[in-house]
Amino acid sequence: MDAERTFLSWIRTAVGLLIAALLLVALDVPIDEGWRLGAAGLLLLLAIAGAAQGLYSWRAHARAAGEDEARPDLRIGSWIAWGVVAAVLLLLVGWVMT
Repeated sequence: MDAERTFLSWIRTAVGLLIAALLLVALDVPIDEGWRLGAAGLLLLLAIAGAAQGLYSWRAHARAAGEDEARPDLRIGSWIAWGVVAAVLLLLVGWVMT
């Protein structure tokens, strides 16, 4: 059951990042287009990484539960958090530059 909850939380995070990227492209945000598209591209890459991490962690946790092994330690969450910070910084720089 833990593997499924972990998978769903990663997918939820990936969908949220994807929606944020799509909103940056679709809405008329008063930021230069290059900065806005750069932040949207970064968020899109983070969404793909989050979805891939969800699939990998689900398989690893299910395998560990079936064989009574220790659960794998997955640390991509901090990288995704830093990526979101970088995307926000791109938007702030783009906002200041316009």
